Amino acid sequence: MDQYVDSARFCDDLHHTEKGRRYRELAGLHEVIPGEDDLCHCRYRVGAEVIEKTMASVVELFRNFGLIKRELLSTDGHLEPSYSRDKGCPYACQGCRQFPLDEASCQELCPQLLNGSKRLQLTGPFPDVVEKVRQATAKKGLPKDPQVALLAIEEVPQGHASSPDRQQVATLLGLPEDQVPAVRLTGCHLRRGPQGELLGSCPQVPSDLEAKIGYPIDTKDPSNQERVFGYVHLKTTDINRELGLEWPLGNSTSPAKAHEGTHCLAHRAPLAIPVLPGQVQVGDAAYDVTANYEGMRDRGGIAVFDYNRRNEDLSPEALVARGYDHNGTPYAPCGRLCRSNGYD
Repeated sequence: MDQYVDSARFCDDLHHTEKGRRYRELAGLHEVIPGEDDLCHCRYRVGAEVIEKTMASVVELFRNFGLIKRELLSTDGHLEPSYSRDKGCPYACQGCRQFPLDEASCQELCPQLLNGSKRLQLTGPFPDVVEKVRQATAKKGLPKDPQVALLAIEEVPQGHASSPDRQQVATLLGLPEDQVPAVRLTGCHLRRGPQGELLGSCPQVPSDLEAKIGYPIDTKDPSNQERVFGYVHLKTTDINRELGLEWPLGNSTSPAKAHEGTHCLAHRAPLAIPVLPGQVQVGDAAYDVTANYEGMRDRGGIAVFDYNRRNEDLSPEALVARGYDHNGTPYAPCGRLCRSNGYD
């Protein structure tokens, strides 16, 4: 109504003492908004349920005004990168940040040091993760056990050896200092606990353990995919064709995965606008999942999702062999495509 061209200009006026007063008073937020990052901190303080209830109240208000029709809804998702850097391990968990090492593990590291290894490493401490990695690597050849690099060292001439580094390695491995070669520490993920126990940590653990890997289409080169370490953000909007408007109904965030469509039903369930009889739900090829069709149809909705080819062989010979083309149109016994309201 006030002809703002972007949200940044509105936010500047909203936080202004006088310009934003009427907006704050109408919203019941006068003298409550300290900065532009309020929603994030408010969500942490009050919880997601309060935000969802507020969104539902706004949606109901817009529905009563006739701006939201509930006839045509669209769900889409996009990946947002995490502020944490991915370090290459998809199985990282809280236990990877600190795990105890027994005497046998320590004795396994000592021969590596004396043999001149630059990386002192052990097999991963979690058997279930080791088995998953072995199964994954067996598909590409010989199965391999995941290794955790606990110490990274480099040899230096005797006169240039760093005494603190040499002493630290001796203390960690329980060796006399004169048995430790002249080395310089370039990476250390071992430490002694309060009771003298040896504790290790994995260098491949990111600071954000919830974020995962997703592969969206590269906007600069649509023929390739882009690797993103972060979260998938799903949003559902109501499309008002008469007014040419789109109104957001709700959103959800989950760890990034390749199968975005598997979150569709869980994302739609808490929204203020449920799946209604005759309602059209639009989605791209990521939502072409059998469970989504069944979930929408069980509630009377109409699912319109783009066709997901899933690396299928779409050559003319392969289509005839399976009995229908890439649009789902069946072939007649003579080999020609059937036509709607035509021959069967």
